[in-house]
Amino acid sequence: MPQAPVPPQGPQVAEAYGIRFLCGADDIERVVTEVRRRGKWARRLRGQEVSSASAPGLLLIGEPSSGQRRLARMAARALAEVEAGSGEIRTVRAEEVAANGPEGLGELLAGHAGHVLLLDGLDALVLDEPRGAGYSAALARARLEGVSDTALVGTCAPARVGELSAAAPELVTDLRAVRLPDLSRPREREALLRLLAEERRLRIGEDAWTVVRRDLAALRGRGRVTGARLVEAYLDRAATSHLGRAAATQAIGDTGALTLSASDFEGVADSLVTP
Repeated sequence: MPQAPVPPQGPQVAEAYGIRFLCGADDIERVVTEVRRRGKWARRLRGQEVSSASAPGLLLIGEPSSGQRRLARMAARALAEVEAGSGEIRTVRAEEVAANGPEGLGELLAGHAGHVLLLDGLDALVLDEPRGAGYSAALARARLEGVSDTALVGTCAPARVGELSAAAPELVTDLRAVRLPDLSRPREREALLRLLAEERRLRIGEDAWTVVRRDLAALRGRGRVTGARLVEAYLDRAATSHLGRAAATQAIGDTGALTLSASDFEGVADSLVTP
């Protein structure tokens, strides 16, 4: 008798170049492999008169603070591995791009040649700015008609993907879409908290999980403290609470790890939403 399929264990964590990433609907290790191979291919074609290709491009689909910078860093490291990039990321916001108009986009991309350029708010640039069509056309022209040595990583809110695809089909087709995790859901928040705790050498005591799961299901962001920043702030405040109460000799154990208890998390969620 065939065995029943094993149900998925929850969100997957990918790791590359010493960077760990909480996956959404897409296989991030595959995405990184594609970026590396596209970068190597584009580098080999440099200087050919007949055929050439621009540096890789990604469209990161997710709410703010869903792992955009982490994935951009992974892409930058992947390109550096095949000598198709510097390993650095540069960030520019939509309003900064809009300040120079569509005419300045070519110069902007050229100014970041060899690097990964994270364009935060590509959807807002194309859909909300009065000259949005001009920006999408200029980006597509630079990448498809010319040869751009800048790896473009644009961000887009999940609710606006369809609208962006309709408004800028050439550009969206050129960028590899990557769906980021939905950090409004408790399961994803818990997986991220576990990842962050391991990175910080923190342990969550068994008695703490009842409090933690209750809080993660109810946490609401405020201002820019949303998504991963919200989970990170929650964990860091609990660690600070622990350090404030523990005796100096007991704060950090022999392993160098802190073990957080339920009392360390009590009241933390309220402190994050109360001005």
